[in-house]
Amino acid sequence: MRGSLHLLSVHRLSLAAGIALLGSGARAETTNISTWAHGAPLQEAVIATQPDLLKMIPGEVKWLPISSGPAALAGMKGGAYNIVNGVGNPPVTTAIANGVNLKVVWAQFYDSGGIVIDASLAGPAEMAGKTFGTLQGSSEDFAFNGWLVSKGLADKVKLVGLERQAMVAAFKTKAIAGGLNSEPGMSEMVGSGGKLIASTREIGALGYPALDVVSVDAEFATQHPDVVQGYVCAQYGAYKLMTGPQKDEVFRKAAAFVGADPDQAVKVGTAWPIWKPEDELTERGLGAPGHVAESEVAKAYLNTGAWLKAQGRLENPPSMEVIVAHIDTQYAQKALAGGCH
Repeated sequence: MRGSLHLLSVHRLSLAAGIALLGSGARAETTNISTWAHGAPLQEAVIATQPDLLKMIPGEVKWLPISSGPAALAGMKGGAYNIVNGVGNPPVTTAIANGVNLKVVWAQFYDSGGIVIDASLAGPAEMAGKTFGTLQGSSEDFAFNGWLVSKGLADKVKLVGLERQAMVAAFKTKAIAGGLNSEPGMSEMVGSGGKLIASTREIGALGYPALDVVSVDAEFATQHPDVVQGYVCAQYGAYKLMTGPQKDEVFRKAAAFVGADPDQAVKVGTAWPIWKPEDELTERGLGAPGHVAESEVAKAYLNTGAWLKAQGRLENPPSMEVIVAHIDTQYAQKALAGGCH
């Protein structure tokens, strides 16, 4: 297998899902949970390959691949997904504005990526007049546009919307001079003659965070709170394994689920900026109960809404009151209080 992570076909991922279920066919309920088809060994891949974590989720789990946050949340509205993983601030903000009945229940991670430009460019000042790729509609897109504003380049570069691997291919053929890509695409671009000039974490410090959360269908959560609680507990357990002494082995197992090279999975997984559980119920996460409006997640959605409106992509962004109503901390509260079994 090649040394880089690669996209996984729907067929293969569905097959992996079929053998990675809870193991008991006697359970009647099936929960449809998304998993990203970009080859990164994130929490859902860890859960799928760790029987002790899977057992926390009542019933049977069906893992369904996604490649787009907006499409996944649209699918949630249509009933295709009960739980969506790793969805960024623009898709969530847009979904809330469009009336998707969702609840954000767990802050998962910040995007692991950055802005890569052709090595022949000295720096940001030489980006003017060039064409760059962006993951349109994603949290990385929000971060990239914010960074361009901070550098006075917002109206001086051309942006084209590309999927992750398409951006890598366009960069290799010199069709673009760079772009903001997430891992493993970012590293592939660096390895193909690019240089990293700003990470998503650095851009987040400027006020443009690219963050990802677990969103659940609110009606499903009302009907099956035990499933949602079990899944949040499994997320908590996945964090412990992903940061524990056996993390390399954990990532190697997760690599098989997402079709990744084991060594690269360890490298990418170890470096991914996962949200610390101790931050979940603080202003650095979902917010303390009763103070959700003060949280980084809520503020990111509010700022993202304003940006989407300025871009002409969203006519009526949600207010802070509406945003807060779509963030539910009860599951994180129970998990962090020792309520997982």
